[in-house]
Amino acid sequence: MREEKADVKTLLQNAKETVAGIIKNARADKDLDPKTPRNKPFWKTVQLVSKSLKVAEAGFNAKNNDFFNGITSARAAEAQLRVDWQLTDSKNRKVIENGKRLGNALAMLRTNFSKEAERNKESGELTAKEKAQFEKVKVQQKELLAIIKKLESKAKQDKALETGLAELGKQAEAIVKKPTTLEAYIATLYLLDVQAGLIRGYQSYVDKDWRKDYLALVDYTKTYETWYLEWQTSLSYDWRVVTSAVEIQDGEDVDVADDISDQEVTAEHAYARNQSFEMTDAEEDQVAADENNNEEVASSEDYRVEVVSDDESEETSVDESDDSPSDEAEDDGGGD
Repeated sequence: MREEKADVKTLLQNAKETVAGIIKNARADKDLDPKTPRNKPFWKTVQLVSKSLKVAEAGFNAKNNDFFNGITSARAAEAQLRVDWQLTDSKNRKVIENGKRLGNALAMLRTNFSKEAERNKESGELTAKEKAQFEKVKVQQKELLAIIKKLESKAKQDKALETGLAELGKQAEAIVKKPTTLEAYIATLYLLDVQAGLIRGYQSYVDKDWRKDYLALVDYTKTYETWYLEWQTSLSYDWRVVTSAVEIQDGEDVDVADDISDQEVTAEHAYARNQSFEMTDAEEDQVAADENNNEEVASSEDYRVEVVSDDESEETSVDESDDSPSDEAEDDGGGD
């Protein structure tokens, strides 16, 4: 670890470097060929993370809301990346290590340099508007639970998707039961990033016969985004905060897992942003069908997003299997 403390500029650079490390090592690994249908969701989400970080960096330089929007988008995409990674069957150690560091950097940016973090420092009671917003979120989560319940019966033959829906249900139930406090409100906003990412990630697991039904969950995330942008733009922000540094705790390493030059960072991000990883309908059907028969993906029971107590700075604690890019694995993959 290069520093015991890091500010926004450092954490953004760390995030960019770790994404470049993911791209560099994935491109060198034949098992992660972006032309292979099951790898396309992974690559498409890597592309989204890269584009989101570009928005965040521009917003940081301009000191406007694009910084917060970019980080929120990147954080949701990082959660999505964890799910998409399962489809690849890859155990590339360097991709996994850089995925973990990316998650750490984005979590630190999100929970220390956001409008939520500033609001949390003010402490006190929720305003009348915030209480109304919190209740609206809880109503939406009840609606989400109803959708999940309908989908669970259709996912019985798909253990990975069934597990994903169960985790989403646990998150929604926890939010509905939260007390009307500032701490619970802020923790919920952080959790919704992860929830949106997981919903989008599991979309690739859905069989074509009921894919339209699953889109109700995806549409929910769009509703949340509209509401969240309205909330965020209503708050001011003291930009002097971004010059402060926060401590990097043990286990929160944010440095890229291997040496990578500035030129490589630029080149790898350019590759990810400029490629097309779109899938045809036939490829989507193939990936969903193959995933049903993939024992390794279907048995990924150790991949979870656990809900933790409100007094934690992070609302989620992730316990992933060795197949997740945000955890370290014992197996080394092909290509460095």
